[in-house]
Amino acid sequence: MAKILLIETATKTCSVGIADGKECIAAKEYTGADYKHAELVHVYIDDIMEESKMEWEELDAVCVSMGPGSYTGLRIGVSAAKGFCFGTDAKLIGVTTLQSLTNQATASFPGYDYYIPMIDARRMEVFTQVFASNSDSMNAIEALIVDDSAYLDYLSKGKCLFFGDGSAKTKDYLTHENAYFQEVIPSVSGLIPTCIAKYQNQEFEDVAYFEPFYLKDFVAGKKTQTKISKNSTQS
Repeated sequence: MAKILLIETATKTCSVGIADGKECIAAKEYTGADYKHAELVHVYIDDIMEESKMEWEELDAVCVSMGPGSYTGLRIGVSAAKGFCFGTDAKLIGVTTLQSLTNQATASFPGYDYYIPMIDARRMEVFTQVFASNSDSMNAIEALIVDDSAYLDYLSKGKCLFFGDGSAKTKDYLTHENAYFQEVIPSVSGLIPTCIAKYQNQEFEDVAYFEPFYLKDFVAGKKTQTKISKNSTQS
């Protein structure tokens, strides 16, 4: 089974872990508004490597949460991931933060028709995407300013679960009877399903050219879609 180092630093959570196949055999994480990622990520990685009694040369890949999210957090996580890949010849795998959150939500809260993660951007803006109950994406990632008309196409069709650190501020607008809310804190556990699928399909990133997915090039007040499309394995 593949042994993969997992790194999640795209939000207020700094989470690292080691997957041995589909099982997370060691993990360490911290969530706080003080963003201690820079001082914690390497310490945590050293700790879990020691805890798992694993040598660096045993790693087959490094998987990183690639965004969208905190600009600084993403730079820290991706820089660490690329550094470990250069140093160990491990393969690099990127998983979007929204996909990772959705993997967690579908596992923890089954039974909804649509899963809609939200990462806080600014004011009433969120980074978001809609997923089906099997965690497949229904649309492209977008920066969206939430109002009373948001997501009506999906809310009219079935039960929608909203989650992520941007969801709380939307409750006053998303009042449809099919709108539900749950807290889902980002964790490396969410990376594993997509990461394993990508590893098996040999969908690896170019370490030299890989960059975080910031989703910065949008016009305020308008939806902006990225090149990551429906059901793309780049999620």
